[in-house]
Amino acid sequence: MRFLKRNWFIAGIFTALILGILFSDIGMMLNTGSYFSTVLVVLLFIITGVNLPVGAIKNGLSDVRVHVYIQSFIYIFVPLYFFLTSMLFRDKFGPQIITGIYALAVLPCTISSCIVFTQSAGGNVVATMFNTAFANIIGVLVSPLLLSLMMRSSAGQVPASELLGILQKLGMMMLLPILFGQFLRRWFAAAAETNRKQLGVVSNIFILLILYLSFSKSAGEPSFVENLRSMVFPYLYLAGSFLILIAIASGGAAALGFSHGDRITVVFTAPQKTLAMGVPLLSTYFASDPELLGIALLPLIFYHPWQLFVSGILQETIKKRNFSQL
Repeated sequence: MRFLKRNWFIAGIFTALILGILFSDIGMMLNTGSYFSTVLVVLLFIITGVNLPVGAIKNGLSDVRVHVYIQSFIYIFVPLYFFLTSMLFRDKFGPQIITGIYALAVLPCTISSCIVFTQSAGGNVVATMFNTAFANIIGVLVSPLLLSLMMRSSAGQVPASELLGILQKLGMMMLLPILFGQFLRRWFAAAAETNRKQLGVVSNIFILLILYLSFSKSAGEPSFVENLRSMVFPYLYLAGSFLILIAIASGGAAALGFSHGDRITVVFTAPQKTLAMGVPLLSTYFASDPELLGIALLPLIFYHPWQLFVSGILQETIKKRNFSQL
């Protein structure tokens, strides 16, 4: 029970998947016309806007080299890495799982866990706050554009007119609520900071509900469960890839002469991918293809708890040793 209390959100992710398969009819009924999921996404990003430390962008502008390195790693190196390495396993994975890997690759980093791990390990918290906030704001537009670019190599390419519609929908459902949340923050910043933990719990519940509704929509497709059974090897690939990306991010930061604190920031920010933005973003992007939506979410469903597990071990190791000893 103690373990479940500490890791309730991770347990909830897999519960949402199971419930979505077993009780898909209820999910479909609750989300008729996708109205329920749309409301959840809008509310989720209003909370994100209220909590988003945009002030850190002003405070952290001086570390230009660190920022350029992290943003380039998130939006150039990681997508390129997954694009090239997944080609080696294209026949084994299949086009739908490859699309899910691409979808994971283009996402920004998570906000809360990056900051927590950086702070705990003694890293540059201001730089982490800057990069997580900046990456998530631009990710609303950059991530779907990158995904469309990567999908040009497969049969899953989204037509330009449909992509424009997706970007408009993402702007209405994600970007405008974030801006509205920032507007509310002018009056409720103190209350938001005081109740940050409670708002985080509400946001996580919304994410789990969106996951359940997404999987309910996908479970009726005949190939969804079949693809679910074939995810063992892709999961091993993703687990190894995260470790490789950490090593490359850390090595690159060392080669560029970054300080110990900046190197910690790089390790806990550059290779990470966000579930909080990823779930609603991918749910909107693949809304017209429920079968592909379910498969596209599976790499992210695995990658998120795995990165938390590895980062938890890594932060304890860094606290006990200097990077030069690792």
